Amino acid sequence: MTPMNYDILGQRLRVARERAGMTQTEAAQFIDVTSAALNQYESGKRRVDALSLERLARLYGVSLRSLFGEEVVQTDWEEALRLGSETISTSSKAGIGRLIEKVYALEKLYRETDTPFPESKHPPFAPLDNSRLKDAQTALFAAQKARSHYNLGIAPLNNLQSFLEAQGLLVFTIPFGKEENAIAGLFFPHPKLGHIIALNQDKANTCRSFRLAQVWAYSLYQHDQEKIIYQHGDRTLLGTFADKFASNFLIPSEALQERLQSLKVKTVSHPAEVVHLSRYFGVSYEMMLYRLEQENRIAKSQENFSNVQPAVLERHLGYTPSTDQFGKRFLSIEERLPRIFIELAYRAVEEDKLSLRRVAEMLGISDIELEERLYFEDTEEFQEELLDSVKQSDELYQVSDLISPASI
Repeated sequence: MTPMNYDILGQRLRVARERAGMTQTEAAQFIDVTSAALNQYESGKRRVDALSLERLARLYGVSLRSLFGEEVVQTDWEEALRLGSETISTSSKAGIGRLIEKVYALEKLYRETDTPFPESKHPPFAPLDNSRLKDAQTALFAAQKARSHYNLGIAPLNNLQSFLEAQGLLVFTIPFGKEENAIAGLFFPHPKLGHIIALNQDKANTCRSFRLAQVWAYSLYQHDQEKIIYQHGDRTLLGTFADKFASNFLIPSEALQERLQSLKVKTVSHPAEVVHLSRYFGVSYEMMLYRLEQENRIAKSQENFSNVQPAVLERHLGYTPSTDQFGKRFLSIEERLPRIFIELAYRAVEEDKLSLRRVAEMLGISDIELEERLYFEDTEEFQEELLDSVKQSDELYQVSDLISPASI
């Protein structure tokens, strides 16, 4: 076996870090070593232990094979994602690396399972330029056009992620960090997989549907861009457009008016009414309050709507607390990954295309959890087949009852 050349490994680590747009200090903090130690890794003066090497590979969004010599060509979409990362947090730079890793994993799953890549869909709307974005009514019209195009009417949309994935979009949830300059969401068009959206796992729970709708606005009306990053509190023309689009799409004016009429109120005068409305439209208390303020539906009273604990108030009103109210929590793979990712991952194991351990690593779960999931799915299928056979037997039994001996 050829001994490892640590000078070459160090060079590859340095190139991977620079491609990820990270300084030595940032990378060192993430893998819990000193900057001096990382400098020695990159200069080949110090041996990299296996755990640190694995952490660095994950941090930079590269495979261990590429660090050990397999030539990897950086694709245009990857380069676009990594460019301009100077203004985002260290956590977000690492998050971009994780997103790139997941996208490459999905590409591999398509290839290994011999599944054709999805056909590219032509965007339904033309991109909006800055002159249109300046118009305050543009976002309202854009939201109305989206609802009309997809025949959604004005009813609340219960599961926006499922709807978007049905339109061919891929939604990932990635830990981009909690810093002020962390990524809240991003969009980019992939040449083979189509439009991809990524939300911040560390912030998305405050109102996932609102954040999804914001980033979807870019997919609909800015799809000619290589990537668009949304950061919390973005007050640019594009950020303001995304905010207004999301609020008008999720809570159309006509729907809000109808709901207020059903509650027999013209303006909201108590936080409890905000809770009822937020539950009806499937958005957070804060999002609902923001939309009511946009529509001038808040009564001029002494009631302080902001100084409220929505979770406590919801329990008092008899609602089951939503999972979003418990702060940071562990997200299931169904919340973190697109449905097609999970489907192809299961198929890769079942068809012996990839090892169970490799697929579990792609999904970010343990081997045991993956085995349990696959077994549970098999059990469900067996139970469904059993129920079908029982139903057929019952039907035959009922038919035989109808045939009396006298009729034979």
